[in-house]
Amino acid sequence: MVHLKQKTPTKRILAITKRLYALEKLQSSKLSVEYDVTTRTIHRDMVKISKSIPLLNDFGIWRLDIEGLGLEDVSLQKALLFSFAQNMEIDIACLEKSNANKENIAFAIEYKHLPKNLGEQILKAITQEKQCSFSYVKEEGTSQRNVDPIKIYTENSRWYVIARDYKDDKVKHFHLHKIKNFQVSSRKTTLTPNMQKEADNIKSIWSSTGESEVLVKLYVQPSVAHYIKDIKLHKSQTIYDEHHDGGLEVHCTITHKLELLPHIKYWLPRVYVLEPKWLHDEMMRDLEIYSHESDRLDI
Repeated sequence: MVHLKQKTPTKRILAITKRLYALEKLQSSKLSVEYDVTTRTIHRDMVKISKSIPLLNDFGIWRLDIEGLGLEDVSLQKALLFSFAQNMEIDIACLEKSNANKENIAFAIEYKHLPKNLGEQILKAITQEKQCSFSYVKEEGTSQRNVDPIKIYTENSRWYVIARDYKDDKVKHFHLHKIKNFQVSSRKTTLTPNMQKEADNIKSIWSSTGESEVLVKLYVQPSVAHYIKDIKLHKSQTIYDEHHDGGLEVHCTITHKLELLPHIKYWLPRVYVLEPKWLHDEMMRDLEIYSHESDRLDI
């Protein structure tokens, strides 16, 4: 038998994910032989995949949970698979793209908060290059928007559409749960290549291509270094140096503090801000406020 052992778990996970999307029923014991790993490793792979894609496990036989996925539009399923690959930092050229020529959905995938009907309508409009209109409901009031949709994505379980807003001719993001009365127009979109590029370059809901980039330098303690290598604190993360003690110096480029600050706080005290000083000072102020509030609540 020919073994399909992969050099990295990421490639193996992608291969398995593609087979699940092809509606294969995959048996853990057979997969372990095919990929020359233990059944325990395959089980870990499946658990990792199931955090992004709904799966059913019947005594070691895994398959895609179509009802849990809740998506009838095959093109949306393919777009979600492209997104899975992008989030795992795999070149999506290795996927069967059919007639798709760009990723319509980006970043991490979490289905539980996806307004599926609206998501399918937006993807259809993107695919057909049609303008859209909707009411956008915010605390300060409701406004009518006419947009050219570019892509949809999710971050921290919140779904957005990135679109060119005709109100001021800028590329913006709109939270799907704030969109009401969505309509697809018969008019074609008039996106420029720069608008498409701007949308593709967005690394976070907080990032902005109109702002100067800031280089952030972090020290990661040895105890969590292997997690940060795999998980990444930011899409732009690079390992600048690996210290003799196993610690890391990590560099990221951001345009807004909230692209990175919440992720640093999650790993405290094992991640330390080296530069810039203003980011370190702001984090320390937040921690001081939190400490004082905790003291007040204990009284």
